[in-house]
Amino acid sequence: MMAEQKYAFPVVCSGLTPGMVADIRALEQICVREPCEIILYFEPDLAYHSTYEKDCAEYGKFAEHERPFIPLPLFLEIQREMNPAFDNALQSIPLGITIVRVEMSKEAAIPRIIGLLPFLDEMDMS
Repeated sequence: MMAEQKYAFPVVCSGLTPGMVADIRALEQICVREPCEIILYFEPDLAYHSTYEKDCAEYGKFAEHERPFIPLPLFLEIQREMNPAFDNALQSIPLGITIVRVEMSKEAAIPRIIGLLPFLDEMDMS
């Protein structure tokens, strides 16, 4: 039996640092509490070697849910629609997001956090 995974649970954007693995529930609370953008990437190569602006330009023609990155609130909305037990599953199997970088959004002048999702197919959410 695996020990329950414990991830960092920062409460403010300034508590997020590159390399940290933060609980997705903490990131959601930060999004609600303070103005910021949290962008989740599915592909490590893009997360670490590209920029959000470049990726938006390149993938802008695709629907948001078909891009290799997604804003955290939209990701959670989709997961909850697909699986009503998603929030309960997070209680027993927390989802850790690796913080890649923290930057300032050029458009909105608010913090933008780039995070990397683990491969969801490796997680058993049932």
